[in-house]
Amino acid sequence: MHVQSHGPEDGVPIVFLHGAMVAGWMWLGQVEGLPGYRCLLPDLPGMGASADVPWRGIAESADTVAEVIGAACPEGSAHVVGLSLGGLVALRLAERAPERVRSLIVSGVPRGAVPSPLRILSAVMARLYGRPVGARLVAALFGIPDDESRDAFLETAARTRPEALRAVMDEVAAGALPAQPEAIAVPTLLVVGERDTGPARAAVPWLAARMPAARGCVVPGVGHQWNAENGALFTEMVSAWVSARTVPESFRAA
Repeated sequence: MHVQSHGPEDGVPIVFLHGAMVAGWMWLGQVEGLPGYRCLLPDLPGMGASADVPWRGIAESADTVAEVIGAACPEGSAHVVGLSLGGLVALRLAERAPERVRSLIVSGVPRGAVPSPLRILSAVMARLYGRPVGARLVAALFGIPDDESRDAFLETAARTRPEALRAVMDEVAAGALPAQPEAIAVPTLLVVGERDTGPARAAVPWLAARMPAARGCVVPGVGHQWNAENGALFTEMVSAWVSARTVPESFRAA
């Protein structure tokens, strides 16, 4: 699995796990705002520069991330941040290899099976994503600016295997939260934008009530891909949680 590494080798390690249709580059704004940390940005299997690595499910992807952390981090553990698909992988990582996880931040994961209207929308976007003109439309719908981020998005779309994306969409749509969230005992911040989808908003209080070391928060004024919408606030959140287990003052309890 391809992994970008940024920051000092002896910095506190943070692993950032991206969503579907993007890759590790989506976190470069956070990397810029966290210069003292060692930021590791994997491209998940089947996507981006890991397009030649077969996607074999969320659980196996979590196991691969655990191997990366064990090999790349001196103490064999790291703080882990995941958004959307990356959040689902992060939760499964903490479930299957808790010794690799110092703390978690999980944003925008859906609870239960995805409703039919959202499934249809996802299927349409996936079909568009696989074509150059369609990928530009999806980038615009995602709010990705027409700069190097747009170029990176289009390159990722061209490299990502369609079968991997379909498998990801099917797995997430069926419901992909851990079966026993009570077993995840690492310190966890569960967040969701107040303009995110209904299933994502429902997941935060449901998980927070079951995970023994979790805190649930709503982020005002943002949607799903809010590390791009309000990158400064997202970076502030990461720094606050990793360093002191606190959150920005604007966050509301879920």
